[in-house]
Amino acid sequence: LLVLARFLQDREAGVHADSQRLALLAQGVVQDLNDRIQGTAQLHFGLARARDLDSDDRAACSAFLSEVRETYPQYTGILTIRPDGRLFCDSLQSGRELDLNNRNYFRRALTAHDIVLEPTFGRLTGQAVLQVAYPARAADDRLRFVLLASLSLARVATAEMPEVAGSRVMVIDTKGTVLTGPALDRGPMAVGRSLAGTPLHAWLQAQHGAASARSEE
Repeated sequence: LLVLARFLQDREAGVHADSQRLALLAQGVVQDLNDRIQGTAQLHFGLARARDLDSDDRAACSAFLSEVRETYPQYTGILTIRPDGRLFCDSLQSGRELDLNNRNYFRRALTAHDIVLEPTFGRLTGQAVLQVAYPARAADDRLRFVLLASLSLARVATAEMPEVAGSRVMVIDTKGTVLTGPALDRGPMAVGRSLAGTPLHAWLQAQHGAASARSEE
């Protein structure tokens, strides 16, 4: 009985220590993401005043954004969207014609005066990104264009954080879609899968801050 009690005590201590390290890991990821968002907001503020983006020359404008993106590899793409929802400048220089009126971040940016965020899979790259949109407005409040930077969520999830054996970092949107996770994972929590309706997603929706739970499975 003493041996069993000692085993249970050690197990509880191990679970508590791992929970503390996991909490530190999660807080580190959140802080890193917040820092990247603030950095993107500052980048947008500067780009919105660049004369190169006020040009009707789509090729030159895209070439300018391509040079900017090479300086900031944390973005999978940087682009501008006209007020009518059409893609214009594109750092990938794809030349594609895209109607982005159905994107939530664009609809919100039409009436916003600050950055708008939306996690999703980018239409040009297919990668999981945090879309950071900024409405560039004229002095009379007229919308000139919407600046969009696609922040790679994979880079956030693989940031250098304390390691916990058997742990993995995932980013899940509010709808339950797994946006990032281990590249080789092909199970029920693989990238692109939905956790909607699962006990894990229900538990996550019930939280209002950092929290942890244990499974006996």
